[in-house]
Amino acid sequence: MGLKFSNFGKAIVSSAPGGTTGLSFTVEAGKGILFPVLGAGDYFYGIFKDVSGNREIVKVEARSVDSLTIAAGGRGLDGTAPRTWAAGDYFVAGVTNAALQESLSNVNLITLGALATSADKVPYFTGTGTASLSGLSSFARTLLDDSDAAAARTTLGIPAAIAALIPQGTVMSFFQAAAPTGWTQVTAHNNKAVRIVNGAGGGSGGSVEFTTAFGPQAVTGWNSATTLTIAQIPSHNHQIYIGNGTPGTPARPDYTNLDGNNPVALAYTEYQGGGGSHNHIFTGTAINLTVQYIDMIIASKD
Repeated sequence: MGLKFSNFGKAIVSSAPGGTTGLSFTVEAGKGILFPVLGAGDYFYGIFKDVSGNREIVKVEARSVDSLTIAAGGRGLDGTAPRTWAAGDYFVAGVTNAALQESLSNVNLITLGALATSADKVPYFTGTGTASLSGLSSFARTLLDDSDAAAARTTLGIPAAIAALIPQGTVMSFFQAAAPTGWTQVTAHNNKAVRIVNGAGGGSGGSVEFTTAFGPQAVTGWNSATTLTIAQIPSHNHQIYIGNGTPGTPARPDYTNLDGNNPVALAYTEYQGGGGSHNHIFTGTAINLTVQYIDMIIASKD
């Protein structure tokens, strides 16, 4: 976008711009192609001249086939004055002082021109209006002149087929929904953890699925059987009455003590106990082992 030039841009004017202020004119049929193709924001400088040697420099901002449009304020430039032109005069897209000054004052050209060039260096911009040099080795140049990717691979020594880079049957993991093109998902392993080994890989083992082993686990069970010793059992015995009452109802014995009273006689049972072992059931808060995870797939190179 900007100043444009063309070769052999010369044609006879078919219809001249109106007076000294007109902005539209045409050149002879089929000759418009000799002038620059202009896009949005593009322009070029042209020169009207007649047989008497009169000249006017103008700035053209648009061209449609053989019709040209001069920019507003684009008449009588670069030390010339607006004149009235007529059909039969000439219009030339020549090199003007204005065009050269604009070109030479371009900050990017000035920046590049200020670089101290040397062998195996290439300029690059480091910012707006600033540039520097970078190394460009002879090997890098052999890669830059390659016309396509195949030629570049040849220069780099890379096999053309991707299959040559990744051997068939290679198994890799992928964090995506499906195997990529050229790969087939391996479904023999599912819902398993990954174990890192320092020996040969490719093995598998275990019997519990990943989500089962790492799901909520209830805490319950029995402790081991324990036999209580005499020292562990509180010391105790059992009191009984000895009498002649009815069953279940103790009665006083049928004798008289020296003081004339009839006290109740007491006795005690033998110590009892089988000496067997026992245990206790226990429960606790469930342990939640539902660790976070991502779903990976493994696929084999076709």
